[in-house]
Amino acid sequence: MSLLDYRRLAVSILAALGVVACGVAAAADPNLYFSAKGGILSSDRNGYGDSWNAGAVAGLHLLDFNSDKSRYGSLSGEIEATVPLIKGEVNSVNAKWRAWTIGAFAVYRSPDANGVYFKGKAGAVHRNLTSGPASIPGTGSSDDPAFGVGIGYKLNRRNSIEAEVTVMDTLTFISVGFVF
Repeated sequence: MSLLDYRRLAVSILAALGVVACGVAAAADPNLYFSAKGGILSSDRNGYGDSWNAGAVAGLHLLDFNSDKSRYGSLSGEIEATVPLIKGEVNSVNAKWRAWTIGAFAVYRSPDANGVYFKGKAGAVHRNLTSGPASIPGTGSSDDPAFGVGIGYKLNRRNSIEAEVTVMDTLTFISVGFVF
């Protein structure tokens, strides 16, 4: 096996161990949840193609706005990190770009109707945008406000599928994730 094969094997084993650890932690505390997501990271800079990112979320259910028979949804706190899987092209030069992000969000989820619910989030994101081989203006790190909206479908009491759009400074992340 080559070094690349060993790296791929190590990443697969670490990912499997991470999923098991998240499942054990979530079973120990029902207010704790995790999510794996992936999607397109788009830049509004002229000539930048889309990058593909994958991410993980750790969340804590904070408040449930219940009042007698009326339900008003819930509030959670989330930490989200994304890493680039496939770099985006830059048309004006022979280069590629990618971005890593880490953010903290306050998340509201509406009451579900037949399993479908809406999601809104607001927070702050630290992003690191890099390019290569040439340095392109606009690359580097920044801390930005971020906002997102989405829709989810509850598979059961604990698991759901969510699709969302998160907008930050010059980047937009369109993703689909599995919450467990």
